[in-house]
Amino acid sequence: MRKPTTFTTLDGTKFSVPVNYLTVKRVRELCNGVNLLEIVGPGEQLAPFIADDVKVLEVICAVVRPQLRELDWSDEQFFSQCDGEVLAAAMNCLIDEVTNFFPEPRKGLVAKVIAKVRAAQAERDRRIVQQVSRAIEQVDFGSALPTLGNTGSTSPASSASSRGRSRSASSRGLPADGSTKTGCTRAR
Repeated sequence: MRKPTTFTTLDGTKFSVPVNYLTVKRVRELCNGVNLLEIVGPGEQLAPFIADDVKVLEVICAVVRPQLRELDWSDEQFFSQCDGEVLAAAMNCLIDEVTNFFPEPRKGLVAKVIAKVRAAQAERDRRIVQQVSRAIEQVDFGSALPTLGNTGSTSPASSASSRGRSRSASSRGLPADGSTKTGCTRAR
């Protein structure tokens, strides 16, 4: 029997990702009917699943629930020890374990689907990084920074000249005497 793959949380705790029928049953019960055996099927099941990080983490939390009990960890403690890298490692372990759950020839077919999905994700990530890098290069960050003497506040001369004066009705955004915001003239 194969040893399940593992991932490590931020605090260094190692979790194994066993996928068997008990795991499938527990995930279905704890995660609103999510069927682990369908997420890596030949259809479009994987894309919506991996698009929701919180949902994936809930599923992984259900998968490792017995280990959480042994550690006396709540779901909140588990979630607090996960970041994007931990989630990616845990998700890859889960996908690999679900793939390995199946007998041949289905295992081989599922492995091909997963390989294609991972290649597509890598290509998408590469394109996104290129696009963002080009966009960053085109931004003139220097013009967005204040220059010496141009802090965006009023100059000392203009603030000194307005000391002691009250603001006029028009500078306060109020209508002039005899008119209202609706444009009607007030009776005097």
